[in-house]
Amino acid sequence: MNLLQQIYEAGFNNKTNIAVSEGKDEYSYTDLFQAISQVMEQINDAQPSDRPILVFGKNDFLTLATMLAVSSTGHSYIPVDAHTPLERTEMIFQSANPSLVLTTIELSSEFFESLSHPKRIKYLKNKVFNWEEVDLSHAVSGNDSNYIIYTSGTTGTPKGVDISHDNLESFTRWMNEDFPKFEHNNFLEQALYSFDLSIFSIYPSLTTAGTLISLSREETTNFKLLFDRINRSEINIWISTPSFVDICLLDPSFVQSNHPGLKEFIFCGEELTLKTSEKLLNAFPDAFIYNTYGPTEATGAISKIQITKDLLNQYNRVPLGYAKPGVKVKIIDDELIIIGDSVAKGYFENEEKTAQSFFEIDHENAYRSGDAGTLDQDGLLHYSGRIDFQVKFNGFRIELQDIEANLLRIDGIEKTIIIPKIDENHKVTSLIAAIKTQKELLTKGDERVYTKFLKGKLLNTIMDYMIPTKFVYLNEFPLNDNGKVDRKRLAQQVLEN
Repeated sequence: MNLLQQIYEAGFNNKTNIAVSEGKDEYSYTDLFQAISQVMEQINDAQPSDRPILVFGKNDFLTLATMLAVSSTGHSYIPVDAHTPLERTEMIFQSANPSLVLTTIELSSEFFESLSHPKRIKYLKNKVFNWEEVDLSHAVSGNDSNYIIYTSGTTGTPKGVDISHDNLESFTRWMNEDFPKFEHNNFLEQALYSFDLSIFSIYPSLTTAGTLISLSREETTNFKLLFDRINRSEINIWISTPSFVDICLLDPSFVQSNHPGLKEFIFCGEELTLKTSEKLLNAFPDAFIYNTYGPTEATGAISKIQITKDLLNQYNRVPLGYAKPGVKVKIIDDELIIIGDSVAKGYFENEEKTAQSFFEIDHENAYRSGDAGTLDQDGLLHYSGRIDFQVKFNGFRIELQDIEANLLRIDGIEKTIIIPKIDENHKVTSLIAAIKTQKELLTKGDERVYTKFLKGKLLNTIMDYMIPTKFVYLNEFPLNDNGKVDRKRLAQQVLEN
């Protein structure tokens, strides 16, 4: 039984259960499949080719239904968030060459033209609907591509991680079977659909007739709206980045006595620190708290471990956990190599990048994670840091060279390197852009004006969470004996500034 059939069966047996709680609106499983059915009709009417379908929208009910409808018609979906800059969206569009673009929101004429006249999805809530008429015979299955998520690329051009149905099904089964079960699960859906953390909530929830407590971008970026929504929502399973729960822990009311139904926390997307773990254990002493680990290229997560006070007392860095069934991890030249059924198909239509990161070990798919780490004798995985230039900042994976490439496209920028500032908990707290310009900046006022100009330019090409926190202007960059920029010396110079 494929994932869409599992979701259908769960919904059919629980038609009135709330599938999605969004702001002040709630949508049942009947509403969900009614919407899926309508979107499927619109896709079939467009007669797309076998290529992927790009879905452009917000984190809302209709966008979710559209992604599931794409899967139901046998296509892979490419989720692109509505707040993605035009130029970056165009890069994704040109790289993916989708057969169809679907949008669930009104688009400006500029976006409309650049995305080759996308089809606006229509949904009528009160339209007659018959469960028995839902046709899932063409839904993605097996090694079919299920979704393609575009991540930062070293050249400044995003690359698409191609996840198969079986990759996603294995991950969902693990989430449903290896974590604590509750009678009716209300899953927090904090992550953008274009961020792979979203699959932690979407598929485990929908395959078990649970409820997605979906947060809008407005709620996640406005403390007042965020705390109001959390305090009036019944959440059982909390899934987020550690940075997001750090924000919530600032509210004194975010404690077990005020949220007795909150029984489980699952974290991924960036390193979970000892400090955050301790705060959360104190606030929710009876909850199950899990650290998980996995890059986008390994379908969400491939390991987990429960956080306890004994564990925190034993290690000076929170372990990544034990590998899920179907996955093995090897350490080769200090790098974590992920092997097994969670490894993606590769980078979509990018043979060069795929060959650099994906390979086979004993006829099994393997992925070079770029993470340094160690493995205990009993199989416990530990993280030591990045061996390349990727970092996790506020829960988002960022390729530092992506930012550098986009800065270098701006006239007047001669050289730039992005330096992550890391605190005592091994957490990236800011991104510092060290820049050499052709233009002479004589005063601090000149630098402030130029920094504002650069930020404005960058917002046209990269996501807002990738914008450097601080800009430092230098006359020269230190070089090593090979004539290359000495990043270590540069980092010392900039961080001491």
